[in-house]
Amino acid sequence: MDRFRHLEPVVWAVTMLAIAFIGIGRSESSLVAVTTAGILIAAAALVTVPASSGNRFSLALAAATAVPLLIGPIFDFGGAVGAVAVGFLSGWVVLQLFGSAENLVTANSDFLRQSFGAFLFAAAYVVLAQAADVVVGAASANLVGAVGAALVWFGFETVAWALSTYDRVSRRYLIKLAVEDWPVAFSLFAVGALFAYVLPELGWWAPVVALLPYSFAHLAFYRSHSARITYSQTIRSLARIPEVAGLSPDGHSDRTAELAVAVATDLGLNPDEVRMVEYAARLHDIGRITLNELNIIKVGFTDDDIARWGAEIISEAPYLTEVAALVRQQHDPYRRPGERKDPDLPIPSKIIKAASAYDHATSELGFSALEALEVLHRGAAYDYDPDVVEGIRHIVMTR
Repeated sequence: MDRFRHLEPVVWAVTMLAIAFIGIGRSESSLVAVTTAGILIAAAALVTVPASSGNRFSLALAAATAVPLLIGPIFDFGGAVGAVAVGFLSGWVVLQLFGSAENLVTANSDFLRQSFGAFLFAAAYVVLAQAADVVVGAASANLVGAVGAALVWFGFETVAWALSTYDRVSRRYLIKLAVEDWPVAFSLFAVGALFAYVLPELGWWAPVVALLPYSFAHLAFYRSHSARITYSQTIRSLARIPEVAGLSPDGHSDRTAELAVAVATDLGLNPDEVRMVEYAARLHDIGRITLNELNIIKVGFTDDDIARWGAEIISEAPYLTEVAALVRQQHDPYRRPGERKDPDLPIPSKIIKAASAYDHATSELGFSALEALEVLHRGAAYDYDPDVVEGIRHIVMTR
């Protein structure tokens, strides 16, 4: 199937062209209005905003949202469908001509998914608005139809993005991650709806009224995305300090974090917990920088001491308070002799403990993957949570 994947954009483009011809051919809408809407959608398609999941939403979704809401005063259904098809097709052509080659695969997938989402929104809006007209009356029907269609569209976008992401990550986790994109998605819907509702009254002042408040949200989304990248880069840099100083094996923090994140997603942790697992796994050895002190080496220390020192260092950053708590508990056994499983020990700490032990066995002791798993299985009575060990086994065996 992969050898035919390069044909998907071509098939999509031909489909968009056919939809545009059929929609415009059967429409009584003004050709000027359809063309103008198509140009606006095409231009908006080149403006994207990042979301927390890693997905990028196009401003074309706002423009494509506005078109069905204008059915009646400006478009009929055929004209609305034709405008959306022309807009996405034109934006795609521009991207093929001037976009960077390394981004085309992702961009093609985004155009395919978001264009069908726009058509789904239009169809859902028409159906729901007509149904609402019977129940709540004409005054509220358009609003009910628009909100309902937006929910349908976001549900489709969430599932479609998760299914189109070709990482070895559970789809359940990806869907949870995509659901967190709702502020970005519904801000695009809101600006499109606002534009559609004020256009008949304000004319060409409508774009200003709609885009001015959205511009602040757009800037906020970019700043949030940049801050998240900065946090990640800073934590990665801090995690390298013990390794550069020769106090921890080179690459240990990266390998532990990669395995810990994979296990956390496999076990169904939510995106915020997975993010904390990644940060804590990278920083779990930061306490080793204290081993440069001769007095500490003379007095002696334990792994628990290193974890405590590391937690004290990390807790200096208020944003990382939860990470510090996970690092502090990383060496606690999941249960003690004669006791049941400790309910107060968080699953992220147990994941970090087992992932670090696995990397220690494979990278420092030279064990094979099976031998390292056997070490974890032998420690599953007290040291390592059997559920976490099983998660590591599943990840390692499917790589």
